Amino acid sequence: MDIKAQEELFEKNWEHYSKIMLEDRVPLFDDNVIYSGRKLYDKNNPPFLASIVKVSPKLWENLQQIQAEFDRIDSRHTYFHPIYYHITLKEFGWEDQVDLKEITEKMTKILSDFPPFNLEIRGINCFERIIFAQVFDKKKYLESIFNKIFEEFPHLEKYFPFYLPHVSLTRIETTEARNIISKINEKYREVNIGSMKVEKIQIVSARPYLSVGRIEIKEHIELK
Repeated sequence: MDIKAQEELFEKNWEHYSKIMLEDRVPLFDDNVIYSGRKLYDKNNPPFLASIVKVSPKLWENLQQIQAEFDRIDSRHTYFHPIYYHITLKEFGWEDQVDLKEITEKMTKILSDFPPFNLEIRGINCFERIIFAQVFDKKKYLESIFNKIFEEFPHLEKYFPFYLPHVSLTRIETTEARNIISKINEKYREVNIGSMKVEKIQIVSARPYLSVGRIEIKEHIELK
């Protein structure tokens, strides 16, 4: 997708999910979500492995300022620590069910075709329970990497018909978020957060049930 197509996709997403939040139709938080046969938030789980792009620290302050304003509006929600800001490419499964060496080898093969590239982070959007910053990729490298992952790992599921790169900022913990959505409409829908260069992809282990120690980097794969 070119930038215009990316913008249109983000706008359709906003129209759908912001309406749910403005009408106080956010579903109750469900800690029984199943991922790869297990409850995602069960503290007895091992971590799961995923490929991600870490967000450059030079953008942390801009993102935190937005989070801080949302927190002042409604402090009941979860505001993710900047050390965990990231753009997910794909989850591979629970650590005890997948092979880190195989994942690293296949991801290294995939990424050998990609040089370092730039991303633009601009505008705030939402899913049903997540407030996020939009990620624009002029050269469509993220989307290409995402698609190649499914070629190398055909058993993985696509949860959505398209790839929508984003940086999660806030998880909505109640059944309402209209005040935050109204603030986004007023001030942050098109906010310019900044640009960053992607020079490596990380393979990480993630524990969604933790506040501290949610993400541990296992491997770095450099783009050349």
